Amino acid sequence: MSGGAPAILTADEVSKSFGSLTAVDRASLSVKRGEVFGLAGPNGAGKSTLFNLLTGIPIRPDTGRVLLDGVEIQHRSPRWIAKAGLKRTFQTEAVFESLSVLDNVRIGSAYGSPGRPSRWKAARCREALDAVELGGDPDRPAAGLSLLDRKRLMIASALVSRPTVLLLDEPAAGLDPADQDALIRLLSGIHASGVTMVIIEHVLSVLEALADRMAVLDSGRVIATGGPAEVLSDPRVVEAYLGPGAAQ
Repeated sequence: MSGGAPAILTADEVSKSFGSLTAVDRASLSVKRGEVFGLAGPNGAGKSTLFNLLTGIPIRPDTGRVLLDGVEIQHRSPRWIAKAGLKRTFQTEAVFESLSVLDNVRIGSAYGSPGRPSRWKAARCREALDAVELGGDPDRPAAGLSLLDRKRLMIASALVSRPTVLLLDEPAAGLDPADQDALIRLLSGIHASGVTMVIIEHVLSVLEALADRMAVLDSGRVIATGGPAEVLSDPRVVEAYLGPGAAQ
């Protein structure tokens, strides 16, 4: 990715409150086309809320703007945003256990690519399953998948409509170190295919391995942005994770 690549996804002074609680407070970030951008922060920092605001699922900002390739999308429907190329996964490995692996991805294709012919969707589904290394047995039940394979399936369901930007919400949660390494290899391959990524992650080693740049939130505010090594050594970030005085 070129250092001068243009922004593909921008949050501009985005805020969201729930009653007296300000979950996201004038947060701004800019994701360059072709990069992997990480988003970290302690529990309750507002990371998932910010993800929700970017995609419109299930909430929108109270104030501020979200731009996808220069177009404001904060007032658009989640379906419109998905069709425009912004897709996401969720923290919970939500799969339809009574359906096959292939049928799970077909549901994703129906949401992300409405009106396309069934033959076109079938080809895209198999392409997405191959991309996450689940194409060998597409008819097996989703109920029998391991945790890592459930995560692969969720990613395939987002990839099936060929997103411009893929947002991943804590993809390494619950994985052991070996599976984390497998996930890193998988996401590296997807990124190499041309997909811009934004990743929320508590497992900081995953962000260190994947992210070109990252931001850290604390109390709904972006407190540091830059390369992973720079950000994770920032005294403000150290204190956000470990408490006042920890950086001294």
